[in-house]
Amino acid sequence: MVYWHTSLRYRIVGLSAALLSGSIIGGLSPASPARAATTQPAAQVPTVTKKKIPATKGKENAAPPKEKVVQQATAKPRPGAADPMLAQGETIMVSARKRVERLERTPISITAFTGRQLDERGITSLARLQDFTPNMTFRNIPSNSGIANNASVYIRGIGQNDFSFGVDPGVGIYIDGVYIGSPVGSVFDLIDLQQVEVLKGPQGTLFGRNSIGGAINIHTVQPSEKYSAKADVKYGTANRVNGRAMVNIPLSKTLFLKLAAGTFEQDGYVNAPYQKNQRKLGNQDTRMFRAALRWHPVDAFNVTIAGDYMRDRSNGAPMVTTGIDLNAPGSMVALNNALAGGSLANCQAAGCVNSRYFSKNTYYGTSPTFSNNQAWSISATMTYDLTSALQLKSITAYRAVSGKFGIDTDGTPLNINQVYDNYKQRQFSEEFQVSGHAFNHRLEYAAGLYYYRNHGQDVNPIDFLVLSGLSGGYFNENSYAAYTQGTYHVTSKFSITAGARFTEDDKSFVPNQYITSTIGEPFYYEPPGTPFVPKQTYRNNSNKWTPMVNLAYQFNRQLMAYATFSQGFKGGGFTQRIADPAPYPPSFKPETVTSYEGGLKYLGLHNRLRLTAAGFYTFYNNMQLEVADSQHIGPYYTNAGRARIPGMELEGDYYIGDGWRVNAAVGLTDAHYSKLDGSVQGLTLASKLVLVSKWTVTGGVEKRFDLRENGNISPRVDVSYRSGYFTNFNGINYPELYQPGYVTVDFALRWHSANGHYSAIAGASNLSNYKFRTSGELNPSFGYIRQAFDRGRQWYVQGGVTF
Repeated sequence: MVYWHTSLRYRIVGLSAALLSGSIIGGLSPASPARAATTQPAAQVPTVTKKKIPATKGKENAAPPKEKVVQQATAKPRPGAADPMLAQGETIMVSARKRVERLERTPISITAFTGRQLDERGITSLARLQDFTPNMTFRNIPSNSGIANNASVYIRGIGQNDFSFGVDPGVGIYIDGVYIGSPVGSVFDLIDLQQVEVLKGPQGTLFGRNSIGGAINIHTVQPSEKYSAKADVKYGTANRVNGRAMVNIPLSKTLFLKLAAGTFEQDGYVNAPYQKNQRKLGNQDTRMFRAALRWHPVDAFNVTIAGDYMRDRSNGAPMVTTGIDLNAPGSMVALNNALAGGSLANCQAAGCVNSRYFSKNTYYGTSPTFSNNQAWSISATMTYDLTSALQLKSITAYRAVSGKFGIDTDGTPLNINQVYDNYKQRQFSEEFQVSGHAFNHRLEYAAGLYYYRNHGQDVNPIDFLVLSGLSGGYFNENSYAAYTQGTYHVTSKFSITAGARFTEDDKSFVPNQYITSTIGEPFYYEPPGTPFVPKQTYRNNSNKWTPMVNLAYQFNRQLMAYATFSQGFKGGGFTQRIADPAPYPPSFKPETVTSYEGGLKYLGLHNRLRLTAAGFYTFYNNMQLEVADSQHIGPYYTNAGRARIPGMELEGDYYIGDGWRVNAAVGLTDAHYSKLDGSVQGLTLASKLVLVSKWTVTGGVEKRFDLRENGNISPRVDVSYRSGYFTNFNGINYPELYQPGYVTVDFALRWHSANGHYSAIAGASNLSNYKFRTSGELNPSFGYIRQAFDRGRQWYVQGGVTF
């Protein structure tokens, strides 16, 4: 079946040459031990000021008494007052192992940010985590479409950039314990964030679902028994207007309500002279609402019902055409130029693709370009303490995502490539969990059952130079899993953690792909209705055990060392979009990860200095890679081969005293292919994994100045460095799509009133105004090069109130 397109490609080459000679003329995609839930909202992770907690005698590694944790959590410092956290650091609690633990006592590689810390940096988008987290990439990438909100996340070199139903994410995103199955609409704006945890390396035991690179664990503010409210408004570059508000209302002694809302608007930055009203691309027009109702009738029982809604309407992704592939004589651009009377490299007629359409800030497409998405979800989280040492938990959730987006992909007024997506996704998940402790806290454990169903459609009308038709189809997936993990404290200093998860994925795909018209002879002709692949149900089932073993040793109260063996698994799937006429759609096998990691964690100097170090070596097998080459019409997925990924992370946070604080992080991801499938054109053992930088470095410094009755001000500077990477989301390295290493600098000046009720921030990001590449595409079958660039320097001012 490859012969069909290969034959077409050679016919294009021959006919283009014939046109040049004049012989032819014509045109044409978290449980803690039971007591923690008695007074704490089930999904909330406390972030607390430091208090001395006496260790249980002989049980230095045992979880601290939860009553103490809750007591600390209620003692939040007033933002405008002399902040004790700037003098002695802050204790951060995390739930990466489905129980609440202190960050420095959790023997895995994790970077955590409180909502407060992100607010101090002026951060309101989840994508900005990449600027402060080593070995992480978080991009908003349109992939092979016009979508303007698609989360592409990589951790330690492993991730995914496509939203297609046929392939799963490589980094899982979880909100209050609920897995977000679709990256569409997942570049979240933050309106009620309590804390976010970035877990690095495969999380195949406790998290499971497609977390082979890592996981992003988001905790929102939970309803509580105290009245509180906060709101802020931001104005900045290109008429940026952000507004956020949140209120917590205790309806009774046992019933609590939280409401939050946000609006995010900003003008675009890519000119589009042929679009409706000449509107600019790359704008934002997003609304978000979230509500949670918590019922706590007795100490042993909690239930939280939560719901959210997001609506994102954009003028379109900020992609522009920057050139053509001069090494693709069989491309559609080459045919177009030949029909216009020129050549691939030299064509000046009105119908030619040439430099007049190449730009970094102007998009010349004429077909409708837009991106409209909406999502809503509802969940119920229930916890019940059977005893003081045993808790049951249930998380039930439903989420629906819908989107319509389109783009004139060639970025010219010519009819070469226009695509549209009608996207719908529905997911249901249920997790039953039991957790607790035994033997006087020597054993801490969690076990559970998990079910996930994902179904929907992505139907794609396509309009190419040589043919028009329908692409995409309908998808259904059922996933079942069972897991268990336990930590046994052998001595007061030494602990062993072991766990395993069994996952079974059952996927089916019904393609709806056929030709509606062709360019005709002598170029290409097929009768209308000719299918690319037969319309029937195709199945791809897989299952896998994913174990983990962790050893941890607490040398003293300040220093811990650990070593971890873990595995991760991501199920196989299908190429959803058209690739070539074939008797069945291209499919691919599961990919797996085996990781070895060792690390150190230190918290000392009276809780003022936190240091972490981790080294890892990852075996990445049966890599699922999206590839675009000259032998296929569209991109397709294949198991490209194997990769080896050694690397390390160093992170530090130091509260020096007298209001000074500095932080820094360094990440190394030395990813390289070790074995390749010879059928993938353009890929060699020297090729680099796309969107992955070898080095990531970040650092920040701030100083608080006390203004007495006038509050305090805190200037802050953050610097981020990212080494070079390839931006092509179709897998192959092209020099035209290489982004050299770059540095960005952010600045913020923050003021808090003395009573802590009022605040203001003035700041700017990317002070050097460097417009680096964020994504790119080169498909030899089409022949154009398109890219997206960063907006550049942005300034903002923000005012807020808290009660």
